[in-house]
Amino acid sequence: TGRGGFSKIEQLTMFADYRVPQSLQHYGVMSYSKELLDFLKEDKLLEPGHRWEQEIRGCSIEAVERVTRRVRDVLESKGVEATVNSILVDQFLWGYRREHCEVMKSIPYHKVRSIYY
Repeated sequence: TGRGGFSKIEQLTMFADYRVPQSLQHYGVMSYSKELLDFLKEDKLLEPGHRWEQEIRGCSIEAVERVTRRVRDVLESKGVEATVNSILVDQFLWGYRREHCEVMKSIPYHKVRSIYY
């Protein structure tokens, strides 16, 4: 309600940042090609709008949507009523990465200089 309010927040997707893909890799939800993984391990910057950046962002959004649907299905099959949306899944994955940053150090993430993060 009010300015900036979302009456249908469940229609929003995840925020396509750089840390959620790291969590998605950790959980095995998403994986990178050897070529992309080798590039990321070199700690290089991607150019804004590079194909790999777009793929990572797009695949992250799709992966979170699939996780969200799966969680809803599992909860529904168990008769559990709960609010589950992509924003909550995104927040969980982002928070998980922050809380387990030492474990995640071995998982490279993409770096882009951009005003869109």
